[in-house]
Amino acid sequence: MSTSSNLVVPVVLWGRKPPTHCIAAILMTPDQRNIITGCNDGQIGIWDVTENSQIYPRSMLFGHTAAISCLALGSEKTDTPYIVSASENGEMCLWDISDGRCVENTKMPHIHTCMQAYHFQVSKDVRLVCNGYYPEIFIINPNSLEILYTLTSKVAPDWISACCILHPVTKDGQSICKDDVVVAISNSGAVKVWTLTGNEIMTQPVYENESKQIRCLNAQTLTCCSYNQRTVLIVCSKYWQIYDAGDFTLLCSESNRCGERWSGGDFISVDKVIVWSNEGKGYLYKLPVSANSESVEYRKPSHQTSPHAYYILDMFSESSMACAPAMTFHIGKSDRPTRFLLRGDSEGQIVMWTLPEVTERQMTLVRQESFDRLPALPPRCSTSLADIWENLRHPPAGIIDGLCDENNQPLAITSTIYIPSQGKVACGRQNGSIVIAPASQSIILQLLETEELKHKDVPVKILHGHHGCVTSLLYPFNESTRYEPQHLLSGGADFSVMLWDIYTGCKLHTFTVHGGEITQLLCPPNNCNSRILPCVCSVASDHSVTLLSLRERKCIMLAGRHLFPVQTIKWRPLDDFMVVSCSDGTVYVWQMETGHLDRVIHGITAEEILNNCDENATPMESLVNPNITLTQALKRRNLATFKNLAQQKLQIQTGTVQQSSSHRNDYLKQQTYPMFIQGIRANLKDPDIHILFFDTESLIVQLLTEEYSTMSPGELEAKGFMPYADQPDHGGFQGMMLKIKEKAEAVTGGQRSPSRSESSSRGGSPAHAASPTHKSVTNLDRSLTLDIAQLFLSCLHAWGLDPDLDKLCINKLGLLQPRCPIAFGLISRSGHMSLMLPGWHKRFCQEEIMEKMTKDFAPPPGKVTLIQQARSASSGQFDKKSLALAQRHGLVQSDYTDSDQDSDSSSRKDVPQRQSDAILNEMKAFSMKARWQISSAVTTNHLLSIISTANTLMSMSHATFVTEKTRKKRRGSKKRFTGHLGLVVAESFDSPSTSDDETDAMMMQQSQIKQGWSLKAALHCVLLPEMVGPDYLKSPQLEMLARRWQDRCLEIREAAQALLLAELRRIGPAGRKEILDQWSPFLPTYVDPQLSLMNAETLQKNEDGDDDEDEEDPMINDTPIQKSSSSFESRRKQATAIVMLGVIGAEFGHEIEPSRRKLEDIKKGKKSAQEGFTLKNYSLARHTSKALTFLLQQPPSKKLPAYTPIRRAAIDLIGRGFTVWEPYLDVSAVLLGLLELCTDSDRLVPSMVYGLPLTPVADVCRTARHALSLIATARPPAFIITMAKEVARFNALAQAAQTQHSTIMSSVLIRGKSEILKTIELLVEKMPSDVADQLVEAMDVTIHCLDINHMKTKGLQELFPTICRFSMVCMCPVTKRVWVGAKNGGLAFYDLKQHSKCQMIQAHSGPVIAVSVSSDGKFLVTYSHVDSRLKFWQTASSSLFGIGSQQTKCVKQTATPPIPMTNTTNLLKLVRLVWVDNRCIVMLTVDGKEQKYSV
Repeated sequence: MSTSSNLVVPVVLWGRKPPTHCIAAILMTPDQRNIITGCNDGQIGIWDVTENSQIYPRSMLFGHTAAISCLALGSEKTDTPYIVSASENGEMCLWDISDGRCVENTKMPHIHTCMQAYHFQVSKDVRLVCNGYYPEIFIINPNSLEILYTLTSKVAPDWISACCILHPVTKDGQSICKDDVVVAISNSGAVKVWTLTGNEIMTQPVYENESKQIRCLNAQTLTCCSYNQRTVLIVCSKYWQIYDAGDFTLLCSESNRCGERWSGGDFISVDKVIVWSNEGKGYLYKLPVSANSESVEYRKPSHQTSPHAYYILDMFSESSMACAPAMTFHIGKSDRPTRFLLRGDSEGQIVMWTLPEVTERQMTLVRQESFDRLPALPPRCSTSLADIWENLRHPPAGIIDGLCDENNQPLAITSTIYIPSQGKVACGRQNGSIVIAPASQSIILQLLETEELKHKDVPVKILHGHHGCVTSLLYPFNESTRYEPQHLLSGGADFSVMLWDIYTGCKLHTFTVHGGEITQLLCPPNNCNSRILPCVCSVASDHSVTLLSLRERKCIMLAGRHLFPVQTIKWRPLDDFMVVSCSDGTVYVWQMETGHLDRVIHGITAEEILNNCDENATPMESLVNPNITLTQALKRRNLATFKNLAQQKLQIQTGTVQQSSSHRNDYLKQQTYPMFIQGIRANLKDPDIHILFFDTESLIVQLLTEEYSTMSPGELEAKGFMPYADQPDHGGFQGMMLKIKEKAEAVTGGQRSPSRSESSSRGGSPAHAASPTHKSVTNLDRSLTLDIAQLFLSCLHAWGLDPDLDKLCINKLGLLQPRCPIAFGLISRSGHMSLMLPGWHKRFCQEEIMEKMTKDFAPPPGKVTLIQQARSASSGQFDKKSLALAQRHGLVQSDYTDSDQDSDSSSRKDVPQRQSDAILNEMKAFSMKARWQISSAVTTNHLLSIISTANTLMSMSHATFVTEKTRKKRRGSKKRFTGHLGLVVAESFDSPSTSDDETDAMMMQQSQIKQGWSLKAALHCVLLPEMVGPDYLKSPQLEMLARRWQDRCLEIREAAQALLLAELRRIGPAGRKEILDQWSPFLPTYVDPQLSLMNAETLQKNEDGDDDEDEEDPMINDTPIQKSSSSFESRRKQATAIVMLGVIGAEFGHEIEPSRRKLEDIKKGKKSAQEGFTLKNYSLARHTSKALTFLLQQPPSKKLPAYTPIRRAAIDLIGRGFTVWEPYLDVSAVLLGLLELCTDSDRLVPSMVYGLPLTPVADVCRTARHALSLIATARPPAFIITMAKEVARFNALAQAAQTQHSTIMSSVLIRGKSEILKTIELLVEKMPSDVADQLVEAMDVTIHCLDINHMKTKGLQELFPTICRFSMVCMCPVTKRVWVGAKNGGLAFYDLKQHSKCQMIQAHSGPVIAVSVSSDGKFLVTYSHVDSRLKFWQTASSSLFGIGSQQTKCVKQTATPPIPMTNTTNLLKLVRLVWVDNRCIVMLTVDGKEQKYSV
């Protein structure tokens, strides 16, 4: 599942059996709220610990590919709850345990066995001190996972078995020095000491200060007494010893118990230690006085030399374990430190003991008793995943539970594949059968309450054939369309691979070539040779790999000489190589065509070859196939085999490897489906856990595609999605619309169109393949996409917050309520995932119940209505608030009769009342409180998904999930429930019988549905924080929203903008100030190009990839990953900072002069400017505007390409906040820059509301158009005057140049003509008086943009009627001059010559508000209301060479009666002058009078 920047919401179906969790490492966080366990299969468990030491599972983190070897704290700061995990193959991850996000990950060549977080004197936060299978100690920075420096041995270097850090002190506890000392012991028993001064550097290794050999081999742990730093405890498996920290003299020793080995220990106090064994028991010892550094007898020979045990911490369980449990000792950091011993075992059980306080007297008593009968302490608490599974009211659902169970028990699913083109899921089970079921229906059955869908209604196919379990499944058509859409392959434990036809359910062929169970089935890439293309590749546990041809139905290659299990298979299709890597690190290179083993490689070369096998791999010298002939090479386009290496290097740099990248795109395009189901396992022996990935963007695109595909061309044109007939179409839209049509047919027809024709021509046509497209969406052929949308929104909706809206969602929109708490997940960078475990919400439910108990709240008897529950779940004052809020938004709760809720009580008749109530209450607590507390990242993803999908459905027609079947059912009763404001919340039958007009009813239905979606979006966008309550809501993460400010997908973009603005308003000025303080340091400055990460060289990443789930940066992948990721993080921070400050500035900044749009707000006194963007303190405004214009104007470079989302965001924000940025901008440069981007808009952008993602070029174009119109309407004079200046400058240049110079012709003022005219048209529509004030300048620009020859032939009125609305504009029909009256009393006229300027003559003493020319073109009349004069001008002069002003002279002026004026009089409509004949004119005034004048 590729999730580069998509908004993906995972939902988990855990299944009836808990995952294996064999714990290998365990850790408790300093605040004692969480326990972290790392297991042998590579997952990490996060557990919540409550105040009274109850342990609840929270989530499981997936991402490591090998067993976890150690865990450590990643930060001491409370606001960053980070931990670091390391696995046995060198991977390290930094996780944020609050939401399970992987913050940073890397792979090292070193394997750590122990990491300790220690806060050195000189560092700001903790550093990791790591040792393992290497002879050094690494000091690592946990935030970037980079090695800071290395501690190395001069004397007898060996692997370090244990180490600890201490701060040396004198006898009376005074600190000797400021430095930290690292003490370590090597496997061979050499103790080494390093003193760290704080100026160590990466390049120079630090050597030890002293070294001493002691008799102690393979130490397990080495701990220094934290109370006085003077004694050291070393635990080996056979004995443990206490040494003096100063000179390492042995003070005392104790050997192991019979049948146990020691595995670790720690000091409890200066004279007591705790040591634990591999049996999972803890022993408490009292040290002899000679080993107690605080006693007088210290280091003196005494009669009692051995420590004595006085307590055992035991589990009292007889069960034997697969491996030794992981144990750790934890001392709390609070005022009275609690001390815990934690143990995690191979069964996934966590046990916690609180250490006992034992007095001296009790100890003497123990001493007198016999040694065998030590007092034992049972654990404080213990829990395991198995316990959790048992205690759940709803056992976690599997994906096909209840569809075809055996003996009422679902069989374990051993392999899963999802078939997105048909919305089906195929599950192989342990008894050898394969079940094929419609995915969304079977999941709805598991998760949601549904009346109409029963288990027996779901159409299921079962394929029988394998003996033993089905180990792997493959549906090759998912990978590539070159395969048949009806083929499904399965591999089993019976050594066979079977080929099935999924439409008929019959077995087509069985391949039996392997000698072991099949472990993997995969498809070769698209660019193999034609014999390999119809093959699939299968791998078996006898270490053999085969290529099975589906066309020839035989095995065409068997590669079986591997000595170790096969791990991965890579391809070099152009060289005809299949590259097989085995678990011991060897790589076998096979020729596919001939089946020859080309070579076997080990070591570093093997790794390099593996890393360079990819679909777009660059050719390597070491991997060129010598056996390919020239003709074959040409046939496979493998010219690279013959080109020299230099040219390959060049190819890599300039990125000209075209052919291969195109394949990669195909591959990625097919990967995004609205829903994708993946089966994963915690352990190979476990049944599958199913993760549903909902891709919001894909879902929206599919919905819109289907919507557009049912429209007729006329409708599309009306919506502006089709170019009009007179525009030349450059193959853009028409092609796209055809594609949309095809796609929709494919979706409703059950598969993609190209394959449909093939399958029918081959005669194997499935019955329903050629179904026509349906316009009506009924129950039977309702599109898959709508099913997925219904499932998705039902899972995500905030149920229970607003009972009215819930009713509306169920009855009108057709959503279904969840029947059990839903386990969500979160995907973070490079595919790491965190999945919530079932039962994680129990903690909140417990807290809720406790709260209720304390309030002594008795629930009402009998059935609880939704409203009462809502009230009981929230406290009283909260309720008043929410009621007030609901009233304000017209959603006030009205009491309903219960008829609508009987359905859910009837379905549970057999369940005892109390239990169903308990389940209801649990669901309440879950949906109203718990699920909003998971983490802010999860909240963000959920809200964005809900709002964007709801808005999409709102924009569609007939977007409801209520099916015909339900409607018919509901027609039985005739009741209507109306909520507040007459909104019909539930209606028992479809159209009111009174209305004869079906269409009216349909319209009514439509508007109600639209209103429903709109209310749903509003609830999640604006009302949620109030309704959930701020304590319970982890509010959306502003950073994630800022990064989606210009998301590819318009709906998600708008949702992110709405959410971000709502959240910024909610936190108020103080909250915004905090955010500014947090982000302003990351705003790039332009002082020193080396410092700024935003000079032309950097800001490499386009922001789309800059999402939380980003892949590593493609530009810099050849450098070591650690470096790239840290600078990547800082670049990402810069991009985010620019958007964040831009948004706050644009929305809350101080404007130099308020724009028209915002005047009302200011009058109401609503707006106070945000600090940093005010007139007194404008530093942030200046810096931000600089950054934004930089992004607009910087020429594209390799690091900052032309059409990236960060540029789009900058363009958008310049438009939004123009009035704030204006003083710091070069306005003409900004306007020309925006015009430059809009030049092709007619060709690229269908309509501003077109929902499908556009190409980056078109998207930038759309954003720039929007920004241009925002700027123009916010500051009309600035726009008009700046454009007029630019036009004048351009004309001057053009006149100076002798010929039509190419640079002049390609000027943006030439190419952007249509866009400029559009903007002027918009201004005349919206703000005519502003245009009238600058009419001469506006006319300069207009004349520049119109074609002069057209003007001469057609006239201004026809070409640009908008501007002719003004009474002070006219065009002479004879001389073809344009006359304009100016505000300063001047009269301007234009001779239509290329690049000519207008000429002005002074006409009146006030604004000229009407101009008109006679039909023969000889006379012109002008009028100004200020001097109340009408003047007649003679335009045509008798003089042949008459120039300008001589030509137009005043022949007569008449005083007119003054017109009464008030402040509100519209000057533009005051007077009209109409010529009756060539010498007479009539003046019409606004008050209805007429006067006649003549020359």
